[in-house]
Amino acid sequence: MTKVSSHLRAFGWLAATFVVWVIAMSVARRFLDHDPPAAPLRAAIVAVAIGAFLAFAVAMVRFIGTLDEFSRRVQLTAVAIAFVVTAVAILAADLLQSAGFLGYVPLDAIWMLMLVVWWLSMIAVSRYYR
Repeated sequence: MTKVSSHLRAFGWLAATFVVWVIAMSVARRFLDHDPPAAPLRAAIVAVAIGAFLAFAVAMVRFIGTLDEFSRRVQLTAVAIAFVVTAVAILAADLLQSAGFLGYVPLDAIWMLMLVVWWLSMIAVSRYYR
């Protein structure tokens, strides 16, 4: 098997698991927002959504493993930047909430911040190194 076909297969799995994760999260959010009564049903919904995310995470690791060294370096730097920005945002939000300057911050907002910063970091880092 060639490196190109391995890379394409990993990208295919990444795309497929991403779609499954988005669908699972959407369905889980819709069901959980309507407060299903049975605890086992709620637990199953949460488990499916977490399982879908774990499948996506494994696919991402496998995809990054098929990249060349430069692309891996870009990914590592982008993830590090996203981690730091997210950590600072969480710390700032916590302190601002404690000081009474900020209300409740939903976890969805933090996830979106992390994903947006990761993607922007990939673009910025790849331009920086070129």
